[in-house]
Amino acid sequence: MRRAFLLAVPTAALLAGCSGSAPAPSAPAPAAAPKVALGTFGVETSNIDSAVKPGDDFFRYANGKWLATFTMPADKARFGAFDALGDKSEADVKTVLETLAAEKPGPGTTAAKVGDMYTSWMDEAAIEARGLAPLQPYLDQIAAVTDTAGVLALMATTEFAAPFGVGIEADPQDPTRYAIWAGQDGLGMPDRDYYLGTGASFEKYRAAYKTYVTRIFELLGDPAPAASADTVMALETKIARGHWAQAELRNVEKAIKPMPFAAFKSFVPSVSWETFLPSLGLPATVDTIVAYGDTAVRDGAALVGKEPVASWKKYLAFHIASANAAHLPKAFDDASFEFFGKTLRGVQAKRDRWKRGISLLDEHIGEGVGEVYVAKFFPPDHKAKMDALVANLRTALDGRLKQLPWMDEATRAEALKKLATFEPRVGYPSKWRDYSAMTVEKGKHFENIISARTFEWKRQVARLGKPVDREEWGMNPQTVNAYYNPLMNQITFPAAILQSPFFDVSADPAVNYGAIGGVIGHEIGHGFDDQGRAFDEAGRTRNWWTPVTDAKFKAATQQLGTQYSKYCPVPNGCINGQLTMGENIGDLGGLTMAYTAYKLSLNGKDAPVIDGFTGDQRFFLAWAQVWRAMAREDDTRQRLVTDPHSMPEFRTNGVVRNMDEWYAAFDVKPEDKLYLPPDQRVRIW
Repeated sequence: MRRAFLLAVPTAALLAGCSGSAPAPSAPAPAAAPKVALGTFGVETSNIDSAVKPGDDFFRYANGKWLATFTMPADKARFGAFDALGDKSEADVKTVLETLAAEKPGPGTTAAKVGDMYTSWMDEAAIEARGLAPLQPYLDQIAAVTDTAGVLALMATTEFAAPFGVGIEADPQDPTRYAIWAGQDGLGMPDRDYYLGTGASFEKYRAAYKTYVTRIFELLGDPAPAASADTVMALETKIARGHWAQAELRNVEKAIKPMPFAAFKSFVPSVSWETFLPSLGLPATVDTIVAYGDTAVRDGAALVGKEPVASWKKYLAFHIASANAAHLPKAFDDASFEFFGKTLRGVQAKRDRWKRGISLLDEHIGEGVGEVYVAKFFPPDHKAKMDALVANLRTALDGRLKQLPWMDEATRAEALKKLATFEPRVGYPSKWRDYSAMTVEKGKHFENIISARTFEWKRQVARLGKPVDREEWGMNPQTVNAYYNPLMNQITFPAAILQSPFFDVSADPAVNYGAIGGVIGHEIGHGFDDQGRAFDEAGRTRNWWTPVTDAKFKAATQQLGTQYSKYCPVPNGCINGQLTMGENIGDLGGLTMAYTAYKLSLNGKDAPVIDGFTGDQRFFLAWAQVWRAMAREDDTRQRLVTDPHSMPEFRTNGVVRNMDEWYAAFDVKPEDKLYLPPDQRVRIW
């Protein structure tokens, strides 16, 4: 059973580049200036396609030559600036692993566990030789089930799937303490639309899924694999009918419902929660359970008693095998890749095994890797300069909030209070996770994965009843991403994203403000987007908006949503402006904040012209460069259904066409394709 309810909102991206600097000479001559990683000022201007008018398609103007010449790697579903930087991070982590191997850390240390987990994953021959033996105890448990109580008993463990999930997160009514959350779960395909959607694409995916489920049952030795696959698909389709759409889950007031335990039990009566919770290591009774998509939890739980036990046994057997396919013999791994990689995302080849191993470490012992990564690859001056940039962005938004014409004074005071309590975290956590309770054994890869999952769940359970740990991070330092957590009112920027093209200490300031400045502003903006605005300065769900200002905000966001819903990156596949609303607000507000901060940094002076580009032009080119990317059609279709982020092309064009400063910087005229009349440009933050 999966048990994560991430309200933290990450930036949707993958970066590129690496920064380097020239070595200082040993003589008393002055040190050579550090070298800019990209181009002469931080933007790879050789990617610019001057045949495209900036006002017609700014994304292709800035990135056109790259888009025309780059070949998608066979093991990628999409590739862009974020992905390239992600590849660099993986290579850096590989260096960390090689260092650990050479140092031969002592038994039982975190470093030793990192190395042993990686080595066990890389030993394909051992995994193959063990066959189904590591999985067999779980299959035996399923075979022994005779009634609904037995089905629920298995679902109340850390390894078996269920049509609802349970997790531990901060209480939205009191974010200083932890609460149990319950939410929708239990599907094998990415989202309800894959089961219920119409059209040729969804029909193709359903047919391929049937083939995949059948193949897993064949590998398990099921006597009637096709019939068993039909049973699983029918059951999952019923689960999907109860699921909330992703866009609906963004409505905090409707989707997040803290309930007294008695009320929750009455609402979801088909589960004996006093029995179910202790099986997970939780108390038999609690004060509150937070229902995230309440009817989905109710309807999913009700299915357990309504559907035949035999059907649930097939469901449990398929999911335990599918969830662990990468950790079983190659035939399972190949079947999983064929569906989840090739069919759903269009990927042509598996990633190198060492790269997959690094992703595995990131998931299960990521901070153990991160501690060594930071020491080797994160210069202290990067953190100091990022802290300064974050402070400048906060100052910029503070000034903008004080002048917003659509916001009344009562709401403005609350917004300023929330901004003042934002907590930025840069680089790495102030304390590292303790992995001493995690068991890792050489040669037992499957068991190591089970052990890591069990360790993480017990770590979460142990938090219940204790004060919320505000020092905990939701991403590893080696992760190329960033996020905002509304329950903590925190913005977090891992070390790995603080490299070119996002951040280069040697680059022109306009570039850093247009790149990492826009990302910083984006994360700050999440505190004031359609979802984040439902939380106050302490992380509580509270409506701090007056009705008049609330109506003006909703009108502006509706206008923005209408714009984005018209963007269609693939045939019959358009962006859902409501699903992507928060990210679109974050992008527009973030780049607007970053531009204001950039102008403040000039202290009234004019920016120099470099290589024929003005400061404003360099600023916007940096933003477009960050979102340089291409994707396979199947991956794009999946993201249109499940991803709250718009496609990179529209994270560029959809933002700049709403900013007056971009029109002036590139002399955009009414006849240009991206032109919007001033009264149709959305201005929120």
